[in-house]
Amino acid sequence: MKQYFSLEIESPNAQNVVETYAQLKRKCPAFSFRTSDFNERWQAFKHFYDAQFVQYTGQQFLIALAEHLKINLDDVPRSTRYYWFSQAELSFSAQDVYHSKDLALVAFVAAKWAINKRSQTMKSANISVLAIAE
Repeated sequence: MKQYFSLEIESPNAQNVVETYAQLKRKCPAFSFRTSDFNERWQAFKHFYDAQFVQYTGQQFLIALAEHLKINLDDVPRSTRYYWFSQAELSFSAQDVYHSKDLALVAFVAAKWAINKRSQTMKSANISVLAIAE
């Protein structure tokens, strides 16, 4: 953590930061600072975590998440939505109410899917098709 956040061991918040990271890592093993897409995933996490007193129904959250990640919710398979929640140790229900802080880890996991989806689209682009369009 010192490598990524310049966290000094003597910092009065060091223990809290390390404990929070450990809790997140325990809930979601994919939570890592070392991935190349961490910054984008962290922004999604932070967007919902910082809105601590906001509550969403499951459906409202998915709509807000899709808007934040700039994805089409219709492109997300139902099983994928359940997977995002399960990775954060939550059960998904469209009508249940969740605290934004609890949904931050769901957003972190979902951001990985959105990043992968975008890169698949770029990989499938055919240069000859682009040339014809000009």
